[in-house]
Amino acid sequence: MATILENLELEIAHFDHFKAHLPGYEQLCPLTLEKLLRLGVLQVSTAFEQVLARLGGHELVSMDCGDLYRKSDKAPYSDAKLSCVRTYGYGKCYAAPVTNIFNKTGALRVQVYERKQGNFYYFVIPRKAYMHIPRTSNIEISFLLDGTPRRIPSRKVNVNFWKY
Repeated sequence: MATILENLELEIAHFDHFKAHLPGYEQLCPLTLEKLLRLGVLQVSTAFEQVLARLGGHELVSMDCGDLYRKSDKAPYSDAKLSCVRTYGYGKCYAAPVTNIFNKTGALRVQVYERKQGNFYYFVIPRKAYMHIPRTSNIEISFLLDGTPRRIPSRKVNVNFWKY
């Protein structure tokens, strides 16, 4: 999947946050890496998957449904997701969407970038926490409009994803 140019700065922010953990990063030329990132030809989500596999001791398994992780043959698969907090609802809501989750079967390992305060948050969301979400919807991780995490939901929700 190609990087959409309007999302390029967000992709670079994600990459800059985890790049030091990328296998072989020390041997890469910083100028070449920066140029490739600016051209949008690097798959940041694939690099994130490599970092998760390395740091978590997971086996990286490429399948038709995407790259998945597991600790052992008996453990369920998990999936990696990158998300950026965005404003919606006529500027009244601020949340990070975790999309394309309907066919996922295991935990989701999510890196969220909140751009107003420049912070990153990490979540491991078990399948039981999102399996009720319909195909047409997403996980929404809520923030206050100033970028502060909304750890206590403003309304009754089925799941407070800040628990994970």
